[in-house]
Amino acid sequence: MPIEITDDLVAHVARLSRLGISSSEALELKGHFQKILDFVKSLDALDVSGVDPSIFPLSTSNVFREDEVRPSLPVEEALRNAPAAREGHFLVPRIIAEHAGAGADAVDEPAESA
Repeated sequence: MPIEITDDLVAHVARLSRLGISSSEALELKGHFQKILDFVKSLDALDVSGVDPSIFPLSTSNVFREDEVRPSLPVEEALRNAPAAREGHFLVPRIIAEHAGAGADAVDEPAESA
């Protein structure tokens, strides 16, 4: 099923990307999105029957090192530039609402230890 690039879809992607765009920018992005989808659709015409599926086109190998215990940053220094912190933890905006009415700007409370 082809994807239809609508004004609502462009606005949704902009909101997810935290981009404030004007209506003229939205119209321009709508055209860019359509060009991208048209290009991807053109890839369907390629004959890939003789091509082996591969996640990694080049061979890879792991480079292992000894696991050495080293001191890390003190908590105070790690949190020094954090916009919000409490009791040694970063506080971040909630992005997934647990229940209706929880806004994206709500700040999570630190989880209680069990």
